[in-house]
Amino acid sequence: MRRLALALLGALLLAGSAHAQTTDVYLLTWGGTIQQMLERDGWNKKFTEATGYNVILVPKATGPEIMATAIAQKDHPQVDVVMSDHLPWLAGLQQGLFAPLDPATAPNINSLYPAAKISDPTTGKLVGVVPYGDIFGFIYNKDLFAKKGWAPPTKWTDLERPEFKGQLLLAPGDSTYGLYNVVIQARAHGGDEHNIDPGFVAMKKIAPGVVDWSNTYAKMADFIQSGEASVAVYSTSSGVDMIRRGLPVAITVPTPSYMSPSTMGVMAHAPNPAGAVAFLNWWISPEVQKYRAEAYSNPIMNKTVELSPAAQVRVPHGAALEQLTQIDYLYVLAHRAEWSERFQKDITGTN
Repeated sequence: MRRLALALLGALLLAGSAHAQTTDVYLLTWGGTIQQMLERDGWNKKFTEATGYNVILVPKATGPEIMATAIAQKDHPQVDVVMSDHLPWLAGLQQGLFAPLDPATAPNINSLYPAAKISDPTTGKLVGVVPYGDIFGFIYNKDLFAKKGWAPPTKWTDLERPEFKGQLLLAPGDSTYGLYNVVIQARAHGGDEHNIDPGFVAMKKIAPGVVDWSNTYAKMADFIQSGEASVAVYSTSSGVDMIRRGLPVAITVPTPSYMSPSTMGVMAHAPNPAGAVAFLNWWISPEVQKYRAEAYSNPIMNKTVELSPAAQVRVPHGAALEQLTQIDYLYVLAHRAEWSERFQKDITGTN
C-alpha cells in the first residue's frame, strides 16, 4: 500500500508539473510599462480569464539584452514569446529564433496594418508582428521657449538652429534610437540609410549643442526638469508621460515621420507553443491595443481599435500610421556595428 501511495503521489506531482508547463507562458521583454500593465494593473489576470494560460514576465532593460537572452536559449528555449525593438529582434530572426505564425490560430493578425506583419526574408513566412511602436518627435520645454520667444521645432533640420546649442538631448550612437537619428538626418539632408554620409555630417554639426547623449527618457526628463536642457528627440509616448508627470513640455512630430517598431514573435521550439500563440493573439487584440494607446499613448497597429477623443489628440493613428516613412531595417542592422563605431569616433569622441 505504501509503495502504491508513493507511486500515486509521484504521478500527481508529475501531472502537476506537466500542467504548469502547459499553462505558463514566459514573456521575454522589457519591464517598465509592460510590467506595470500586467502586474500592477491586473492584465495578467485578464489574460488568464481570456485564455486559461498564465503569463510570467521575464524583464530586461534593453532590446539588445532581450535578444542576447533569447539567442543564448536558441537550442533549449526557456521562454515562449519575445518582444523587443525592431533592430535587435531582426538579429534574432537572422539566428532562426522564431516560429512561423498562422492567422488561423492567431486571427487578430488579420486586423493589423500590413506594415505590422513581419515575414522572414529568406522563407517568406510570417514570423512576427508589431503590436505598437514609438513615433519620433521633439519634446521641448514650452515654458522656456515662451520665455525666450523661440518658435517650436517643426523640422528635423531644426536641431541645427543656433539657439539650440547647449540645449539638446539625443540618444547615443550605440542605441537603436541613436542610429535612427543618423538615418533621419541623412534623409533630411539629401541621403538615406543607403547613403548615410549626409547623416553623419549633420550629426557632427549638431553634436556641439548636445548636453547629454541620453539613453533613457527618464534621464532626458531629469535634464529638462532641472533646466539643464530644453529640446529632446525621443518617442512621443515619452513626451506624453512627461506631461502626465507635470513637466512643462510640448511635443511636435515633423514630417516625414518615423517609427521605431516593437516587434513580437514566438520562439521556435518554445516550451508552450500553444500558449505563446494565445498570448501573441491576445496582445494584439482590440482590448489590449486600446489600453496601450489610452494608458501609455503607444501608436497601435490593430486598425479596428476606436480610440477615445482624448487619445486621438495625443496618439498617432489611422492615416498617420499608414503614412510613416519606411526604413530598410535589415540594411541598418547590417551596418549597425560599423555606424555605432563611427558615431562614437566621429560624433561623441568616445572611441
